[in-house]
Amino acid sequence: MDRLHLLFLLSLSAASSAVATRPSKPHALIQTVIKDRFTNLYFTSIDIGTNITVSLSLVIDLSQPYTWLDCFSGYSSSSYTPIDFDSAKCKLNNPTSPLNVPKPDWVVCSSAGAEVKPGCHDHPCGINPYNPVDNTSRAGSLSEDVMFFYSIPDGLSFGSRFKSPPVTFACVGRRSFEGFPSEAQGLLSLSRNALSLPSQLSSKFALCLPSTTEDSGFGDLFIGGGPYFFPPLREDASSLFTTVSLITDKSSDEYFFEVKSIEIDGSWLPLENSILSKLSTVTPFTVLPRSIYERFVKEFRAKAKAKKMVEAETMVSPFEVCYRVKKGFKMEDVPLIDLTVGNSGGRWRIYGWNSMVVVKKEGVVCLAFVEGGGDGEEMMVIGGYQMEDNLVSLLLFEDITLLVLVLDQLKQTGVLKLTFRDGSSSFA
Repeated sequence: MDRLHLLFLLSLSAASSAVATRPSKPHALIQTVIKDRFTNLYFTSIDIGTNITVSLSLVIDLSQPYTWLDCFSGYSSSSYTPIDFDSAKCKLNNPTSPLNVPKPDWVVCSSAGAEVKPGCHDHPCGINPYNPVDNTSRAGSLSEDVMFFYSIPDGLSFGSRFKSPPVTFACVGRRSFEGFPSEAQGLLSLSRNALSLPSQLSSKFALCLPSTTEDSGFGDLFIGGGPYFFPPLREDASSLFTTVSLITDKSSDEYFFEVKSIEIDGSWLPLENSILSKLSTVTPFTVLPRSIYERFVKEFRAKAKAKKMVEAETMVSPFEVCYRVKKGFKMEDVPLIDLTVGNSGGRWRIYGWNSMVVVKKEGVVCLAFVEGGGDGEEMMVIGGYQMEDNLVSLLLFEDITLLVLVLDQLKQTGVLKLTFRDGSSSFA
């Protein structure tokens, strides 16, 4: 049976605090997104540099201010340019004194001679890139180089290879990738910051995370605009948009919004106040505040029991509730979870495929929501699993910050595919 997929088009328009103008580029661009089977992180491979162009696998992240990558493992480019400590671009990023920035790889830098080696500079723009997976920071330096992407000018087929203008990123050493997939060589920033990749190339991007690992399916990252067409839907999906206000926090580069209510199979979960929420591709499963989590699980259990779902005695960390997979079990029969987002009543419906994790070796499915810590932070973090097989579209550099949410069911197998049509697929 075809799997029922939820199309969740989340469009955010975020004002950038550091950039006042929009780039103008010729075509929409596309990147394949892969899910790592061991870490459940999502990554894409980007070609960087000239006269030697290398392909680097970068973990996708929605929170960090800039992209950072390993500049010392085979990356040697004639178009590479270090950013000097005294430059205007460096001053925007609270740099570390160049005297306090160690060379991440003395062997590479000492052998460079007069040649400019990536990551090697006498007066670097020192910064401290942060790894959101292991919560550590490393010394690094800002740099620039060109990147290459495939365009989709007609929305139906690959066009020419697009060479970007110089893109700013941070060079780091080899020890910065704890918790990353084995092939990862850095982090790709898709945040609100002016130095994120989309902010430097366009005013909009769309992300579709895959629910399957690289041996059976892929997702997509689109840098550029719509319209959006999803077979069998024949109309432009943007006509289904619902507008919801975002919370703009200039001290953060992340995407925040409010969850006004939670409903499980038609029953409202009592909430004293709205829940501050954000999106995260490096948090595997949605995290609920401790004050809400127990009531959420209690209500889900009641609804699941009414649907004849049988709880399993087996416990699978980090989940609290698991159910036996009986003959005839279908994800479509799992209780529906509805999040009401923003003041206009926009609703994000979460079906079984995004609310339950299949644990094959135990023969169970588990509720893919976890309890937040007791540090007093009342925040809901929408994790990568709940974003899979959904399209998240973000608009940058607008004066008004908006969240646009669309819900629809499409019978598809694999990640929903996006097609750009007409001349409106160009960058804006």
